[in-house]
Amino acid sequence: MTLREAVIRRASGSPLQRMLILMLVMMVVAVLPAHAQTLASRVARLGDGAVTFHFASRPGVCGDGEHFFRTGRHSYYGTFSEEYRERACVEGPVQVRITTRDAEVTRVQTYVGALRSRDGTDLGVVSAAEAASYLLGIAQRGRSNASEKAILGAVLADSATVWPGLLAIAKDDENLTKGTRQDAMFWLSRYASAAIAGHPNDPFSDDESDSPDDDLKRHAVFVLSQLPHGDGVSELLKVARSNVSTSVRSQAFFWLGQSGDPRALALFESVLKS
Repeated sequence: MTLREAVIRRASGSPLQRMLILMLVMMVVAVLPAHAQTLASRVARLGDGAVTFHFASRPGVCGDGEHFFRTGRHSYYGTFSEEYRERACVEGPVQVRITTRDAEVTRVQTYVGALRSRDGTDLGVVSAAEAASYLLGIAQRGRSNASEKAILGAVLADSATVWPGLLAIAKDDENLTKGTRQDAMFWLSRYASAAIAGHPNDPFSDDESDSPDDDLKRHAVFVLSQLPHGDGVSELLKVARSNVSTSVRSQAFFWLGQSGDPRALALFESVLKS
């Protein structure tokens, strides 16, 4: 029984009173969906064209709002050069621009920093969790190169737990492109590395325990990662599982994330689920 039918059945009084109650219920029913709509349905209702929305970023993520953004101390994304080095790196929010054509998302652009007006319909602020879920959905459909770009935006969303979705993407070799699965694999390596360092759900955490000895060991890890035909993967797995240095283990996780080896994926899953 619908809400409208229940009110009609239970309403008492004159026909005018029942009509007024019914009109009130109809107004409530008309308003509720606007608040309850998912981000995906809001974008879909607008049809083809461009849509923007923004949400809170993870702590420490900053950018110039147009050309580049930074995560952690050293990781830059986008176009970064000496020309932009002097620009202020403003912490959050994340602004995403989605382009759709024939009901399919064909392009995903991500910016961090001061909000800017961009061509398209602006949906305003959305929750970070909903934004991450929506962007992962784009990635999981794998219908265009937008799927690869959507992953980064999901990872940037403040406090969102996205590694289960990334795990599903990395495992889906039947429907998703190699590039999309590799991107998911890379970020899984970062989440797993953060987990063993005691920073769960923070793929941008930096290890502060560097030492000259660790630096030498990290170089050895790099050498293993460059061996042809994946010959160094077995040793990298050993380092990732048991080296006493968290920094060295993190380096091994990083290179395993580049390998595409199913054994590395199994390790990431084990670490993240433990």
